[in-house]
Amino acid sequence: MKLFNFTAEHCMNCYKCVRSCTVKAIRFNDNRAVIDEEKCIACGQCFVACPKHAKNMDNDISIVKEKIKSGQRVVACLDSAYLGVFKEPGKFISALRKLGFYSVQEIAAGSEACISEYINFIKNNSDLNYIINSSCPSVNMFIQKYYPSLTKYIIPVVTPVEALGKAIKSENKNAYTVYIGPCMSKKALTSPLYSDVPVNAHITFVEITRMFKHSFINIDELEPSVPDVTPNIFGENYSISGDIFKELYNVIETNGYDMFKINGLEHVKNLFISMEKGTIGKSYIGISACDESCINGPFILDKTEGMFMRKQRMRFFAKKGWEVNKSQIDWSKIDLNCEYEPKPVIRKKASDEDIIKILKKMGKNSRADELDCGACGYDSCRKKAQAVYEGMSTTDMCMPYMRSKAENINGTIFFNSRNTIIVLNKHLKVLNFNPTAERIFNVEASDIVGRSIENIIPANDILRCIREEKDIIGKKVKLVDYDKVVLQNIIYIKEQNEILITMQDVTLDEKRKAEIAALKKQTAETANNVIEKQMRVAQLIASLLGETTAETKIALNKLRDVVIKEGD
Repeated sequence: MKLFNFTAEHCMNCYKCVRSCTVKAIRFNDNRAVIDEEKCIACGQCFVACPKHAKNMDNDISIVKEKIKSGQRVVACLDSAYLGVFKEPGKFISALRKLGFYSVQEIAAGSEACISEYINFIKNNSDLNYIINSSCPSVNMFIQKYYPSLTKYIIPVVTPVEALGKAIKSENKNAYTVYIGPCMSKKALTSPLYSDVPVNAHITFVEITRMFKHSFINIDELEPSVPDVTPNIFGENYSISGDIFKELYNVIETNGYDMFKINGLEHVKNLFISMEKGTIGKSYIGISACDESCINGPFILDKTEGMFMRKQRMRFFAKKGWEVNKSQIDWSKIDLNCEYEPKPVIRKKASDEDIIKILKKMGKNSRADELDCGACGYDSCRKKAQAVYEGMSTTDMCMPYMRSKAENINGTIFFNSRNTIIVLNKHLKVLNFNPTAERIFNVEASDIVGRSIENIIPANDILRCIREEKDIIGKKVKLVDYDKVVLQNIIYIKEQNEILITMQDVTLDEKRKAEIAALKKQTAETANNVIEKQMRVAQLIASLLGETTAETKIALNKLRDVVIKEGD
């Protein structure tokens, strides 16, 4: 029964879908919400609850278009909620015909036939302590899967949309039936699991208006028309929440039943628990999964004026009806009976020891740690632990645990960081002062917290950061009074009106740089001295060599002259 699911790229792990799911049929795989088909009852509440458009539903639009295009007789089975959703129902009917639907029929006609069956069943089974009547497939699945012992109390009659589908198929077995309305659970009737149900496709109000738009159909420009099949007197109330047909009410009262009209799965769940315990007396119970029934279904158009306006419109219309009788169905030839079999969901029960182990993994080491906050979607920490045991949830889906874990990490970083970390308020009062800051400024945190930062450092840069709302990053600052040089960051956290100051001690680096600079200077001076000395030696040698050469030249010349004279 894979009706829809969630897309991984859009799922933000807010767990709102889990919180909205009465039966907790949503598991998380790789941080993505996934619907467990065996547990799901197709109520659609998670689809409505999802705030990030992560839902993804297969629709029947293309199939319906193809059937219409092929010339097949496509019949619209119209949910009564349309009378409250659309300001001019008659024009909506005309728009469906213009779209290509061969026939438009109201499901209320099916309701009329089902009510006759309800009356007969109550008369013939007045010994039953409970009688459950629901036109909602989600409610029937809810009972079959989660309260199987109550299945025997469901009136064994098909839902109104199935009844109308049977009537249409009895007239033309090749007709293609399409449910149109605000309901999700009716889509379950079109799934392969329900192949014997005569409802072929499912189109929501949202989808049908999209089809109008794509076909350039403007409802406001059309003349109103009347559906091909409408209910008789029994169907005049059109299943408004809280209303009940007079004939049915008389039978209920005559046979000694108290009457409950329950809407919304949480209320339904509480009622079922009471029924299982036997704490309520003989009762007839009419149930809808959605609050205020189908008039407030998951696929009501967003642009409608609100649930109470829709309800008021339906009440007004129910008083006058279509003023024509167009119901031509011979119900005597149609079998509306069915069987509802228990289909219990088997869940593996965790032992107390297993629960405790899982709770400890979530940081719940004692009962006092179990906050039961419900942020994860489960009513209590122990129910959450059971879900973890079943593989439906994970330990990191616990918000308080993850927050505590983050705070512990942040605390570890704050207290063990080798950098100075100081937090100020907008008045420059110290809010936090880590141990490294204590060592740098030689002051205890308890002595400086609550006092102005100006007691230890100048505030010029801090004030400029606040005034300009611009962070100062990587500025080298010399703390003369503390014989330190730091690389300073000043960050203004506007949302909290706080200033975060971090300082990296670069004093040793600066000293090394100074030592290297001094060494370079000394080396340069030494090199200059050596060069000067070498130049002086060279010049001296050159001078001495020059004098010796001259004297030698004179002596040799004299010797030559002597030799020449002696030769003469």
